[in-house]
Amino acid sequence: MYNCYISRVAVIKYTGDAPRGGLSRESYRVMLLAGMLALSGEKEVSRAWRKYLPSGVIGMKTNCIARKLNSTPVALAEAVSQLLVEAGFDENDLVIWERTNRELVQAGYTLNAASTGLRCLGTDANGVGYSRGFYSSGDVSSLVTRVLTDIVDFNVNLSVLKDHSVAGLSAGLKNMYGAIHNPNKYHDNNCDPFCAHISNLEPIRKKNRLTILDAVRVQYEGGPGFVAEYMSYYNGVIISDDPVAADRVGLEILERIRRQNGRPPLEKAGRPVKYLNSAQALGLGQADMDRIEVVVLRVGEDGRPQAGELF
Repeated sequence: MYNCYISRVAVIKYTGDAPRGGLSRESYRVMLLAGMLALSGEKEVSRAWRKYLPSGVIGMKTNCIARKLNSTPVALAEAVSQLLVEAGFDENDLVIWERTNRELVQAGYTLNAASTGLRCLGTDANGVGYSRGFYSSGDVSSLVTRVLTDIVDFNVNLSVLKDHSVAGLSAGLKNMYGAIHNPNKYHDNNCDPFCAHISNLEPIRKKNRLTILDAVRVQYEGGPGFVAEYMSYYNGVIISDDPVAADRVGLEILERIRRQNGRPPLEKAGRPVKYLNSAQALGLGQADMDRIEVVVLRVGEDGRPQAGELF
């Protein structure tokens, strides 16, 4: 469906003070406000969110593999949640989720499976678990978290832009390995085409409506874990309703940061990012930069966006 037209990706770069520990919820808020308006073309932010997430229960898939060192920032998830509440969603209809409760806690999140307040839980939480039946695409056959199959109506992929020791790129599509019960089976051949087919599993493809990649701190080597000496500060977020295009722009940023720091291109490092073209072939999104409109804005504490450049 994406191959015949231009996809839009908004990249918002923060120009205010950016402490090494990460941005505040308010800093993410002004970035998201600018980004959602730029992506959607709407003039009112609530309409922008509702364009992609019209109603119901909204999931937010985090990436917490690196604990507090380099996981989806709590401040980012809180900023998204706050804006969704302002757009008219009930707080209890928002579900921050990950593979396990332990991963969420180690990344700084507060668990909540109650019928009031913002929910936050892992697939291993009581009453959640995985689907009874398998979903298949290509050579991928997996049980899918019931967060996606039964609990939420739509999902926001809140991932982190970073290097990956096998796939080359860890961003939105790779984050969906955390939605299935058997991710370890799908790492051969630089995760290609498995990474594409995991996002093509029916519940994932149907319910993923928005990708927001945290690119404030980018692990450009040694990922997906944390290696301090290979951390760069881009101070941006990447937002798109096209999951492949979001990752493709993220790859441009990652490769540029690698070059600036004397690292070879991922292909020469033996980790070519092949799964984006496979995802495009499945109709999941646009992997061709010539068919991606990248809108880059700079925004500071005052929230006033200005035209910016990717690099």
